Amino acid sequence: MKNFSLTHFATTIILIVLNMSIVEIFPLYAQESSMTVTMATVSTTIVTAATAPARIGWRILPVPGYAPETLLSLTIGGLYYFPQEGGDSNSRLNQIFGGMQYTLRNQFIVSVLPELYFNHGNVRLFGQFEVSYYPDYFYGVGNNLPESNREPFAISRAAAIGSLWFSLNGKGIKNGINAGMYFDFDYQNIKPQQADGILERMGTDSIPGRNGGLLAGLGLTLNYDSRDLTIAARTGELIEMRILPYTRLLGSNFEGWRGTLDMRKYWTFNTPTAESEGFGHTLAVQLYADAMMGDIPFFRMGLLGANIGGLALARGYYGGRFRDKFLGLVQAEYRFPIWWRFGGVVFGATGNVAATPSAFDLTTLKHSVGLGLRFALIPEERINLRIDFGYGFATKTFFPYVSFTEAF
Repeated sequence: MKNFSLTHFATTIILIVLNMSIVEIFPLYAQESSMTVTMATVSTTIVTAATAPARIGWRILPVPGYAPETLLSLTIGGLYYFPQEGGDSNSRLNQIFGGMQYTLRNQFIVSVLPELYFNHGNVRLFGQFEVSYYPDYFYGVGNNLPESNREPFAISRAAAIGSLWFSLNGKGIKNGINAGMYFDFDYQNIKPQQADGILERMGTDSIPGRNGGLLAGLGLTLNYDSRDLTIAARTGELIEMRILPYTRLLGSNFEGWRGTLDMRKYWTFNTPTAESEGFGHTLAVQLYADAMMGDIPFFRMGLLGANIGGLALARGYYGGRFRDKFLGLVQAEYRFPIWWRFGGVVFGATGNVAATPSAFDLTTLKHSVGLGLRFALIPEERINLRIDFGYGFATKTFFPYVSFTEAF
């Protein structure tokens, strides 16, 4: 079993505790949907019309975190929020978040994430614009890779990814069925850092995307969302589908297709009569699948163990330890109250990657289990500090995670 840095993890907890005092004085504000600062670190908070002290304003806050891919990280973020044109007290606020993150692995990320509503909340524009330098480890492509494959590389990235949604029933984006367009423009420059490594191979054995390039696509997305609260749901469900072609007509260096399915269901028992009374007994289940065809670069393949779009997939595995064109995963989590603002979770996941859906091997599924602790920073908004410990059976790895909000 691999050890993590106890010193780095303890430092993260200390920074979190110091940050709590800031949270109590200046409540956190950000978007209702998951806000991805990097592929491995998610820092999400929320603002609602019912609790916001003003309909316009800004906040600047430090956001510490910990993950095996980054070790200790610190994000300095700023948020500007303002009301929708013609909106009422129940309308979501327009929000623009900007942040700079630095990690102990010398990773540096600058992100801007706007979330804007139009036409009385029936149109939503969300984007993730990022420039980053991200040293990482590569193990190869496939679901049966030895630890000895690990080699360092670095990514310099410039990306613009997001969606434009329209409410199909006219009840607003947060109240029903939505459809829209999804855009994905992602340029990555790959720098191998090991001579004669996997990324240096040429010919038929070369890794797709080993020289980097632009991945550009424009596609369609459809979803149904009945969750009571997106960042820490207790009831409801989410069904989201996306189909995205990558084409040279948009300047892409790669051509292919990506299809994504994300299904989640939440059941709560003994729900507190007031948010301030603590956590509910909640069972959350998720099915997630990512299928790709064609010339897809390794840096955008399905990654077991990574944070993708704000989702923590299979905690206990290093993000990218297993990667391929098809990713399938099921995970479940039971959340329960402990005392006062403290809650706990137990979770488990099983999944795998494969070159094609037909090659998905149920005999080599990668299982993981774990447990965690929650502290409600703002109980009425379910904004929680999340501390998780996950164990991956396939690699015998044990990793801690520190972030905000729930994993899915």
